[in-house]
Amino acid sequence: MANVLQAGESVTFSGVYKVVHSGQQSEAHYVLALRGATFPGCLRCSDQAKFQLALSAVYVVTHPFFHSEQRVTIGEEYSS
Repeated sequence: MANVLQAGESVTFSGVYKVVHSGQQSEAHYVLALRGATFPGCLRCSDQAKFQLALSAVYVVTHPFFHSEQRVTIGEEYSS
């Protein structure tokens, strides 16, 4: 997998990530992660879970079409 991140590393882009676990414990699946968060360890394979960005996305409240006075602590500002 290209551009693979691991448990404990920071989420570089908000979006949907494909998760692949160590061993045969689980099939690959997808999760949503927000920029600035830390990828968690798996309860079964600990820090062996790998994360690959499948689809980047902007957090809705940071997009200029939906921006409000409410500020968020996780997520990036919109850029095109």
